[in-house]
Amino acid sequence: MGCEQVRLFFNPLLISFFFLFLCQFTCLHAQLCTQQQTSALMQFKRNFSFSESSSLYCDASFPKMKSWKKGSDCCSWDGVDCNKKTGQVIGLDLSCNGLQGTIHPNSSLFFSFPHLRNLNLSHNNFSMSPISPEFTHFTELTHLDLSYCGFSGKVPLEFSFLNKLVSLDLSANYDLRLEVGGFELLIQNLSKLRDLDLSDVNVSSSVVPNSLLNLTSLRTLCLRFSSLHGNFPSGVFHLPHLQKLDIWGTKALNRRHRKHQWLLKMVEDVENRNGQRLKRNARRYGGGRN
Repeated sequence: MGCEQVRLFFNPLLISFFFLFLCQFTCLHAQLCTQQQTSALMQFKRNFSFSESSSLYCDASFPKMKSWKKGSDCCSWDGVDCNKKTGQVIGLDLSCNGLQGTIHPNSSLFFSFPHLRNLNLSHNNFSMSPISPEFTHFTELTHLDLSYCGFSGKVPLEFSFLNKLVSLDLSANYDLRLEVGGFELLIQNLSKLRDLDLSDVNVSSSVVPNSLLNLTSLRTLCLRFSSLHGNFPSGVFHLPHLQKLDIWGTKALNRRHRKHQWLLKMVEDVENRNGQRLKRNARRYGGGRN
């Protein structure tokens, strides 16, 4: 190789163009959904039929999954959110999707998305099937919404292993229940929870003060018509970040609270972010610190 050829080979401008091309190719490739995850989502889609009646309370005009086509980048699909650097799926919003069917324990959903952080399956019809314990494969999950899904049976206590959860919504699954003592077991490891909604879930449990008072990050607590009973711990009113409390329609009221049940309805719409109004009302009507 002659001197001219060597100088041409090591030309800084050519080298710069080479690395620019390499970077663009790498970045483009990183944005693409992996083949494994694309196949898993397509398989998940095939397990369901679509019915508008499965999402009666939704405004969506068509299922998100209609944009899911074989051979295309799943990161561009409706309802799919990917990490822009790695291409890994980190979010699935399949709410109001008209899904009708059952999520089986061997569903492809559970075994191909180790980096999933947000999962919203609300307002679909899963045909009164139980909630699979396999949801605990999503160890990075921070937000889980399974409300209005038509689930039945017991809430898997394995959910307590999802210790990164900041939001858990199981509301409006009217045949869903927690086993006796399960409420405490469910939340014992969920210390990061900010929003918890078990409305219309049959909790069938006495309120255990330590279970709730350990949730010091809690902003929203909804237990409407959840069959809670016993004395509601006054300390909940003093959780530092609590903005919304709804235990309407439960028996979780002591004698001091029962005659002021309207208070519990009122506080569900508290807008003061630091919770001062909630605390003030609690003290006024007998919910102060013991």
